[in-house]
Amino acid sequence: MAKFYGGIEGGGSTSNMIIMDSTGQIIGRSYGTGTNPWLIGRDECVDKIKELSDECKRNAGLSQDQQLQILGMSISGTESQSTQDEIIGKLHDRYPNLSKSYYMCNDTFGSLATGFEAGIVLISGTGSNCLLINSDGTTRNCGGWGHQLGDHGGGYWIAHKAITTIYYHWDNFELSKHDIGKVEKLLREYFHVEDKNDILPHFYTKFEKGFVAKFCTALAEVANTGDPLACEIFKEAGYTLGRHVAAVSPFIEKPLLEQENGVAILCVGSVWKGWNLLKAGFLQGIHSTTDSQRLIKKFQLATLKESCAVGAAILAVKDKKDQLVVDCSKNVDIFFKHTF
Repeated sequence: MAKFYGGIEGGGSTSNMIIMDSTGQIIGRSYGTGTNPWLIGRDECVDKIKELSDECKRNAGLSQDQQLQILGMSISGTESQSTQDEIIGKLHDRYPNLSKSYYMCNDTFGSLATGFEAGIVLISGTGSNCLLINSDGTTRNCGGWGHQLGDHGGGYWIAHKAITTIYYHWDNFELSKHDIGKVEKLLREYFHVEDKNDILPHFYTKFEKGFVAKFCTALAEVANTGDPLACEIFKEAGYTLGRHVAAVSPFIEKPLLEQENGVAILCVGSVWKGWNLLKAGFLQGIHSTTDSQRLIKKFQLATLKESCAVGAAILAVKDKKDQLVVDCSKNVDIFFKHTF
């Protein structure tokens, strides 16, 4: 009897699912809204998973009664074992024909597994985070504490850095070493600032983190014209992202350091679209001046070309000691390699 394997990538606003046959070929896809249980609740998360499965089975030409062999779910907000156990238990109880077995993990794990067996996931979107996953399953984290406590090198942090640079200069508190003209003009246009107090609602009474973070995109356009202040801010962002990697480097297993192409670093998030602006600072940050952190001699940076739903399926199959052959090299784009 034919076996079919499923994988789900679940985020706060969107989710998607794939079904693969026993040869590792994707035969069905589906798309839906967010499945993060912290945002929608565990019960609704379970129902959303069922909706994704129904649509994906239809797309694959499978009957709704066709049980998947395994369904891997890489969903944000599912770090705790209790959350995973409850959601999987409800799936078994409510929808017994959905899948024979399940596997659940945080979305970061699924991202890395889509392209590599082990390595580092370095996120720089609205926020930032860095997670090392060794081949033996051991992990080490740096960052991911949100905009109140960190998110260094993420879109919000970059935007906030630019805004405070202008406001500190206006207050004569800390004068910018670069001309502020272009960034000041951009700030006034984006946030509709005529009087400098006009910025306050954006950070207090009408605060929207995503809106503030998107200022980073406009700032990148100015940086790409060569504006020294904007370029300096992105260089500093690159440095802090490199420092995230340096922070976890003492915990990288030796075989990972000695790979032919070096340590694999999967770059996730829209800020990486500005790699040309981050590069100089990143290379400084990753090559820390501390000997205990200066362990990475060679590395490669990659982005995903495929949904991390594939990684969720791979992890599920591995966890259940089943077999599924997937060529992960086709799922990534290596955009930078470096040797110190």
